Amino acid sequence: MKSLFKKIIVFGIVIFIGIQFYRPHKNTQEPKTLDDFLISEKAPKEVKALLKKSCYDCHSNNTHYYWYDHIAPVSWFVDNHIKEGKEHVNFSNWANLSSRDKLGVVSEMAVNISEDKMPLSSYTSIHSDAKLSSQDKDIILKWLYTIE
Repeated sequence: MKSLFKKIIVFGIVIFIGIQFYRPHKNTQEPKTLDDFLISEKAPKEVKALLKKSCYDCHSNNTHYYWYDHIAPVSWFVDNHIKEGKEHVNFSNWANLSSRDKLGVVSEMAVNISEDKMPLSSYTSIHSDAKLSSQDKDIILKWLYTIE
């Protein structure tokens, strides 16, 4: 029985090491461009800080990675999460959207923030600093309603 247990442990370790060789593409782009949402819409500093810490890791071309984001299978989950987030909206490509699409995104942002749908609880459970307080939400929403 001990021999079987040891074989299972060794096999698990080998598999864990082996999966580390598959590395998803990292979502890092430098430098920031004028196409960026916060630059294009001239966001105040406070709004910039709030959106960067709560939205930009999944909804832009530049993610801040933590040490555990580099370890498979967590790295795979993070990569997939970022791809899904950018499919909904990519703030790095804001200037490329039509005026109508921009208004739709801003409206959707307001709804998602006010209904606590964003940032996702799966994200804020690990990154507690990304959780938006009622005051943070008010600041962001007030600014979003000024965007035309």
